[in-house]
Amino acid sequence: MKMSNKMRLVYLLAMTCVITACQKTEKHTEQTEDAQKTTATVSTKQNAEQQLTAKCQSLNLKIKALTNKFAPKKLNELNQSLKTCIPHVALEKRYQWIQDSEQIYANLLAKSSTEVYQYMTDTIGDREEMTTASKKALYAQLKPEEQYLVDHAKALYLEKYYVGEGEYTFVQHPQYYIDLFVPDLEKADQIYFKQLRKEYTGSNYILDAGLAISFDEVAQRLMFWENYLQHYPKAHYSPQVKALISSYRDDLFHGHENTRTLWFDQDKIADHDALKAIEKLAASHSSSNQTAQKFLKLIQASEAQWQQLPKPSQPNDDYDTPEQQQIRAQRAQLQEKIQNAVDQLLKTKA
Repeated sequence: MKMSNKMRLVYLLAMTCVITACQKTEKHTEQTEDAQKTTATVSTKQNAEQQLTAKCQSLNLKIKALTNKFAPKKLNELNQSLKTCIPHVALEKRYQWIQDSEQIYANLLAKSSTEVYQYMTDTIGDREEMTTASKKALYAQLKPEEQYLVDHAKALYLEKYYVGEGEYTFVQHPQYYIDLFVPDLEKADQIYFKQLRKEYTGSNYILDAGLAISFDEVAQRLMFWENYLQHYPKAHYSPQVKALISSYRDDLFHGHENTRTLWFDQDKIADHDALKAIEKLAASHSSSNQTAQKFLKLIQASEAQWQQLPKPSQPNDDYDTPEQQQIRAQRAQLQEKIQNAVDQLLKTKA
């Protein structure tokens, strides 16, 4: 039986409505599911942020608890938490955590036993080097927390350090600040810590009453820090930079007992390498360039006077005649005059 045109039209309209209704239902279902997924994602993110906030807020308590304790394992855990939390706190809090961590490490080193120091530096009494067998025996004597420290020394940024005259200690490595703090500090602070890391050599730069680096290196460091201070006069660590500048200026213009800038030998007043380094400083745009220029003029003028003085005939004054005593007195008088002039020159602010 054939369907009439009217019935066919009604049928088509009905089917269209059904299909449209189904599509609307499916679309509504999809929208509902998407909304539920978005809500779940937002909720998960909010929960994660809340957990992170709570974790970072609790760090202050953990830091306080570690300030006066020897707890290497908890320190390692704290460092991991710091890595997570540092990007999520204010800059002033980051500075505070740097200061806190310095105190914690200072306390850890101060409370480390003699046995830990011996194990970390591979030395025992009278600067005797430790054998493999003796080191193994010493390890067995360490307390569990001490064993954790020596086993995880690298992770804790602890390293053997030479202090001179055959003596060693162990210290916090400056790479600690590069890894944990530097990425989230001001540009000036980043430069500051990176330069400190660059200058670190695993030992003091003054060893056995003398410079362990060249005068040229001293001048390079001095120029770097003076340039730094010119560019970042209000940097957070400017007080520390000023202290470094003062030390390097003194190292360059005075030297030390075994690496003096002014020797006052019979043939010369100043060390040749020191003068070369000071000449570089004088030719630079560093804030100490005028001090260097005046120093060079002083030495040049004094050199002529020094050479004109009569020289003592003996290397020491045990058997000096009155004439020789007078010669030595004249030379001592000029030497004191030159040294006082240098001291006065360095008192002038760069």
